[in-house]
Amino acid sequence: MENKKIILLSSDGGHLAQILELNEMFLKYNYLIVTEESPATLPLREKYNIKFLKARAKGKKRNLAFIFVLFFNAFISLKILIQHFPKAIITTGSSTTVPMCLLGKLGGTKIIYILSYARVNSRAFSADILYPIADKFIIQWPGVKKFYKKAVYLGGIY
Repeated sequence: MENKKIILLSSDGGHLAQILELNEMFLKYNYLIVTEESPATLPLREKYNIKFLKARAKGKKRNLAFIFVLFFNAFISLKILIQHFPKAIITTGSSTTVPMCLLGKLGGTKIIYILSYARVNSRAFSADILYPIADKFIIQWPGVKKFYKKAVYLGGIY
């Protein structure tokens, strides 16, 4: 399994915490974690194989900077995909992950989307975009199945 390359992709915070819960599984592969660069994520370089995307804009600058960050992350994502060339991308979202998943799918990479544990009975923006292209769409609460019909309920990661 060591030769099989995978990317574990998420924004920072809770989405990343859920990805890190999968460490018993992903440490068996040639993995790369891709997340947003922040003071909380930089120390992870010491423990994991990790690369960073530009963090989502927050506050009043959010609407103005969203497009810039989206295109910047698409460029960085393409570079990472060419360098690592994964068989699969496993993602817990959020919007930061959309460019890499779309580009990966175009390149033949399998997309596995795990809907956030926080989504008990509601939709998610990145999930809505990536649901149609996901090879496997996993939910952690049965109530979300009404929004994502082809989803597989496997219970919580935690």
